[in-house]
Formats: sequence, C-alpha cells, structure tokens
Amino acid sequence: MTGGPSRRTILGMIAASGIGGLAGCSYASATGKPAHTVSVYLGNRDAVRDVTVTVEAKDGTVVFERSYALSDDNEAHEDATFPESATPRDVVVAVDGYQFQRSWPEFTGSNNQCSDGNWEGIEVWIEGGPDEPPTVRLEGNCQHVTLD
Repeated sequence: MTGGPSRRTILGMIAASGIGGLAGCSYASATGKPAHTVSVYLGNRDAVRDVTVTVEAKDGTVVFERSYALSDDNEAHEDATFPESATPRDVVVAVDGYQFQRSWPEFTGSNNQCSDGNWEGIEVWIEGGPDEPPTVRLEGNCQHVTLD
C-alpha cells in the first residue's frame, strides 16, 4: 500500500479514538488487579515466523505462555497479560525451532522504574529476514493494565 497510512498508524488512530469509550471497562478498572504485559513484534514483515513466548518465575513455574503465527498480515500482538503478583525471572522464546532465553528486564534505578500506577512488561522483537535465522531482542516497558 504505497503512499497510504500503515496498518499500525490506522490501528493507533482507531485505538486513540476509542479510549474515551473504554473508561468504564474492566480493562482500566480501578478495582482490577495489576498485570504485566507481553507484546510481540515481527521486525521484518517479509518473514513468516511461528513463535512461542514463555515467562517463568524464579521457581521455574510458567506464569505466561502463548504461541503466535507472525507474518505481514499479523505482524504484532500487543498487551497479552499475566498477573503482576507473579514474579517473572526468565523469558524463553521459541522461533521456528530456535530457542532463546533471556532474563526478565530489571526495573531498578530511577531511569528504569515504572511510575506509580504502571507495571512492568516486555516487548519481544523477532528479527531476521525470511532467509536468515531469527534473532530475538527483548525490551522492558511500563503500562497501566489491570485484570478482573
């Protein structure tokens, strides 16, 4: 689609216009429980990737696991959640038979801490072209998301 807005731009505009309507929803409810977020992005939209993201607690308990089929038609999945009361330690990402293990980002120090009312989350970026082995980049983020 040459010259037109990107899919993310359009989705962003739709999301921004609908925020006012969500004010009473449980997603942003003051009574909800705090949640960590997991967002997954395909860095090269020419690639097609099968991805599974698993988050483990200190004791090895799986606190989050989800599989994704990423492609140009589905290049991102944002804001999957799991309870903030879980203490994530390791992130295991399987991409097309390759496995990557990363530590949950440290949110310590004044530059990395989430501000009041926001909780720790991650962005998982799947990189590499269609004829290249995948690589994984993990970044921390902070968002205000709650669960019922």
